Order: sequence, then C-alpha cells, then structure tokens
Amino acid sequence: MEKVRIETILNKHFLTTDIDRKDGDEFKIEELTGNIYDLIIMDYKLAAGKTGDKILDAIRNDNILTDVLFYSSQEKEMIAAISKGLPQLDGVYLTKRDNELFTQKAKNLIKKIVKRSEDIVNLRGFVLDYSSDFEVRIKEILSIVWNKFNYDEKQILNNEIQNNIQRIEKRNKNTKQKVLKADPVFPKAINDNHFFSHSDRLFVLDKTIKILLENYDLFKEKEYESFKLNYEENISHYRNALGHRKSTENTIEINKVSTPIDEELHQKMRQNISRYNFLIEQLEKCVESL
Repeated sequence: MEKVRIETILNKHFLTTDIDRKDGDEFKIEELTGNIYDLIIMDYKLAAGKTGDKILDAIRNDNILTDVLFYSSQEKEMIAAISKGLPQLDGVYLTKRDNELFTQKAKNLIKKIVKRSEDIVNLRGFVLDYSSDFEVRIKEILSIVWNKFNYDEKQILNNEIQNNIQRIEKRNKNTKQKVLKADPVFPKAINDNHFFSHSDRLFVLDKTIKILLENYDLFKEKEYESFKLNYEENISHYRNALGHRKSTENTIEINKVSTPIDEELHQKMRQNISRYNFLIEQLEKCVESL
C-alpha cells in the first residue's frame, strides 16, 4: 500500500526505484549479504509468530549495517523489543502503522541516506562512470548504423566524417593519413582510439539521429534536435568540471559560473544522467531493430 508513496519520494530525489518485496516466509538472510540494499522496511509482526527484532538481530550478526525502518500497530511491544537489543540493533527507526506517520518517517530517513552520499567524491564517480558508459554506447550506435544504413544514408555520414577530418586536420596530421587510407573511411575514423574524440563522434551522431528521425521509427525527443549541444551542456561540461576538482572543494565552474556542490546539484545530475541514459537507450533500441 505504501509502495507508490515510497516510489514518489525516491523520484523526487531523481533516484531509480528498485524495491524488492518479500513476505515473511520468503525472506532469506543470505539475500542481504553484501549490503546491496540502502534501506530495509520491515513489519515488526511477521508471519508465523516471528518478530522483526529477531530477524534484525540475525542481520546485524551477519555484519549487514543497512538502515532499517520498523512499522507496527503494536508500538509499545516493538519499542520494548528493540530497546532490549541496543546497541547491537543500532541504525533502527520505528514508526506506527499509520499512513501519514509512516510516509513522513520514510521520507525523512530516505533524505538522510541520500544526503549521506552527496559529496564531491561520490558525485564525480557517478558522473564520470555514466559519462564513460555513454561514450562507449554512442560509439557502438555509430558502428551499428553504418552496417545497417543504405548507400545514400552512408554517404551522408561519410561526408560528415570528411567534414570532421578537415576540422581536426591540424590536431591530428599523422593519424589523419592513416585513417584516410581506409575505404570507406567512416568505420576507421569512428573506431580509431586516438583520431576522433567523443565530441567529434557527437557531430556524427547528430547526423545519424537526423536520418533515424526522417527514415526510421525513432521517436522524436526534444533533445534529439541538437543532441551534441544538449549532451555537452547537460553531461560533458559537468563531467569535465568535476574531473578537475579536489575532494576538498565545494564548487565547480560551469560556463564560467561558479556552481555549489550541494543537494540541488546532486539532484540535477541524477536527473540529467537518467534522462540521457533513456535517450541513448532509445537510440540503441532503434538501431538494433534496423
């Protein structure tokens, strides 16, 4: 009954919802080993006469330190049982089985857990990891469409590659000659480790997206109208800024504007990463179906 409310709370933090629901008889402590969960929400009174404090005691004995929110209509019994287990049962939060109270308690606890992870080290790792993943996937999309587009569409992309080569001629004189020996030049240029930067590939991806929108079944999204520009403004600029900041600093510079590394920035980047992950997924699905 509270699942929708919990999902709503998580969505406001721009977090991906992953709720694993278990009945009392289905629960196995081995499933919690490794601390892969951020929060455990547990009914104090479980099936077959079991009580949550006994399970929690087993969880803590297995060195699983995940925060736990207990709820129960038998509040006094729950508080008494948990109190007996302290300090072993640390990191435990209690609430009545009441929709309003439960939701508020869960909201506060989720905010605390999220806040605990919001520092520049985690943000930098999060943004850089996803940015690297996006770069690999964009490169793969370009390789796939080359093998599936028709002759005219390939000519459009090949011409775009030629235009890009001219733009980067001064930067890559030696590598240019190696790439231009290939025929056709598109696969060699796209897949060379040193010749094209991610920004160069985004130029080609813009042309690719235009073809997919005009000739295939790619659903139109506003960011596709100028994907390179939008991607760089929403992902690349932050990736580069975070990559050049020390762990002790509390601001980054975006377009010559100082931006604080705070809750708002964490939420913004979770939102941006989620959005561009979706957009790249749509591209992947489209090119795979060609």
